Amino acid sequence: MKTPAILLKLLHNSAAKPSPNFNTTASRKGDGGFTLLEVLVIALIVGILSSIAAPGWLAFINRQRVRTVNDRVLQTLRTAQSEAKRNKRDVTIVFNTNTSTPPVDPPTVTIAGNTQQLNTGGEIKAKQILLSTKIAPATSANSITFDYQGNLAPGTTPFVVSVAPVDGGTKQCVIVETLLGGMRTAEGNDPANGGCP
Repeated sequence: MKTPAILLKLLHNSAAKPSPNFNTTASRKGDGGFTLLEVLVIALIVGILSSIAAPGWLAFINRQRVRTVNDRVLQTLRTAQSEAKRNKRDVTIVFNTNTSTPPVDPPTVTIAGNTQQLNTGGEIKAKQILLSTKIAPATSANSITFDYQGNLAPGTTPFVVSVAPVDGGTKQCVIVETLLGGMRTAEGNDPANGGCP
């Protein structure tokens, strides 16, 4: 089969003429990568952004650790109170803290002879959390007893369990406020504004 003359002429003309933007679209050997200066600028920018973000990230992680342990303390106190009511017997909770003798780090809690970790599956390591207990305003005490009705003995309230990061920062606490065992959580260091005593 013969190609028509018109088609041959058209193909010949289009192949013979260079396209007007040939030089801008053609690949050149020098365009294959980045220069050393470009790589150094990107590394510098990434380093600056990392140094800005790192303190904020560490503060976030510390707040999460404190919140996790504080939630665990509240859960433990509520569980002990409900156990006392359900079994109709006294239940004593002993907080084994960083400041107790001997110090326990990470802190634990003992309920009726059973010691439980407050680190929720090993997430909290030693020297990350400070846990302290007291009967406000200043009496040191590391245990609290719920009677068979879930109440506390007179003179044992408010019982405060404080959780703070080791390197400083905002602390949180669980406060057993009433003789009937009413509990609340607080955050911050100013009791006048609803913070921890």
